[in-house]
Amino acid sequence: MNIISNVKLGNILDELSAQFPEHKFKSVALKEMTEEDKRNVEVLISYDNKLDAAFIQECPELKWIAWYAAGVNKLPLQTIRDKNIILTNARGVHKVQISEYIFSYIMTDYKNVLAYYALQQEKGYHTEIRHKELYEKTICFIGTGEIPTYAATIAQAFNMNVIGINTTGNSKASFDKVYKIEERRKAFEQSDIIVNVLPETNETIDLLDMEDFKAMGEDALFINVGRGTIVKEDIFIKVLTDKVIRFACLDVFYKEPLESDHPLYQLDNVILTPHITGLSTHYNRRASNIFIDNLKAGIDNRDKFKNVVDISKGY
Repeated sequence: MNIISNVKLGNILDELSAQFPEHKFKSVALKEMTEEDKRNVEVLISYDNKLDAAFIQECPELKWIAWYAAGVNKLPLQTIRDKNIILTNARGVHKVQISEYIFSYIMTDYKNVLAYYALQQEKGYHTEIRHKELYEKTICFIGTGEIPTYAATIAQAFNMNVIGINTTGNSKASFDKVYKIEERRKAFEQSDIIVNVLPETNETIDLLDMEDFKAMGEDALFINVGRGTIVKEDIFIKVLTDKVIRFACLDVFYKEPLESDHPLYQLDNVILTPHITGLSTHYNRRASNIFIDNLKAGIDNRDKFKNVVDISKGY
């Protein structure tokens, strides 16, 4: 098969070529693909958000898109479905680095890292600042997939109580209690830290409203490493401005990139990172391991593929 990677895989692509000599591999950016590339490509490795319906229509032999990201909400899913193209994603490759970021946010807040750094700049030295412990605190994950499940095991190591929220309310390993999404405010009321890890789907856009944040309470820490569209921007800015919750750590935003004059930059109760929690030096290797397993199975055995996206659900 003709396999083109828009992802700069470096040595990994050389390894793939050596491991699978029956296939032809080529590395080229999406925007630099020639008409011949488009006519002949059968497998596309990509995470270029410029991959749209018009491009796919120019690829008559395309049978499989190996999407090297987890979220597929920006892809032309209907076109992919209509053309019966297999779509796999990189679900699971983010669980280590995103979980580490979640706890780096928590520790920065709970251990007053910013306050101590400010004290350092002032050349001050005093011990009146008091920090919180994670011990016996309750953390709530909105979502119970691979990332929150991995993060939940870390939380348990800190002797935290772990709550999950999903569509069914069915129990999950590593969670002390799981609530249905409709019962989420019961979970919020019990929680000290709330972490959104949901993907963007029709059901998750604008899911959280002011009443949800009121249920979290004025001492809550809210962390968003899922998608910024979980709450309308004006609502969330009011939540922080009015101190409906105490603090937030955000890696994702309703519209990205965040404009330099965005109101969030003016607030002192939020930490912002530019959608980077999923990045890691191990990322491409982990994503390629999924690709390798699927390529070994063979494109005619799509029922054995890992990480096949359910296009009707959007994840």
